[in-house]
Amino acid sequence: MLREYKPFFMIDDSCKDGHVETIMDYVLSWCFRCTNYRYVKEHQPILYRYCMYMLFKLLGKELDLNYTVVDRISVKKQQQKIDLWVEVDLKRNNKIEEHAILIENKYYSPIRDHQLETYKPIFDEFYADKPNVHLHYAAITCLYHEDTHYSAFARKAKENGFKDYFIYDLFDESLNGQESESEIFNEFFIREWL
Repeated sequence: MLREYKPFFMIDDSCKDGHVETIMDYVLSWCFRCTNYRYVKEHQPILYRYCMYMLFKLLGKELDLNYTVVDRISVKKQQQKIDLWVEVDLKRNNKIEEHAILIENKYYSPIRDHQLETYKPIFDEFYADKPNVHLHYAAITCLYHEDTHYSAFARKAKENGFKDYFIYDLFDESLNGQESESEIFNEFFIREWL
């Protein structure tokens, strides 16, 4: 007997979530790197828009597809125990704007005591002699804003200078859930798995 297909990308028959945050690291890393691939921009415009929206959201910028391009992006997973360490150079009118984002992501677990305050100095020290690099700090969770644990997550993030995000805060709602040209992206973000 065949089971009805359900695209639960992150959920299987396990009784626990395993290393789900590692999967989140890989998917988010891939999305950020898609912002710098000419092929994605030219042949997968919906995917490109979704990925650019995520990146711009984390940079605290309005999405600007007409004038700003990602000139360079580097994403490192588990660099000095930091989930994602993103460096991005935006180019507009032949001027380069440098950014770096420290990302801590959580599936449903809380931020551990002293976790963020440990990572931030490492990140800050790396850029101490690079005053032109704009630093950003993001804590991403799969807890819905309405979840009783979200407020504790958000409070701890803010106390440490991080901006808190529910994973779907990074999703471009203006596309009304339109599927992208990538099944990986669609399975992870568009089809319900939370």
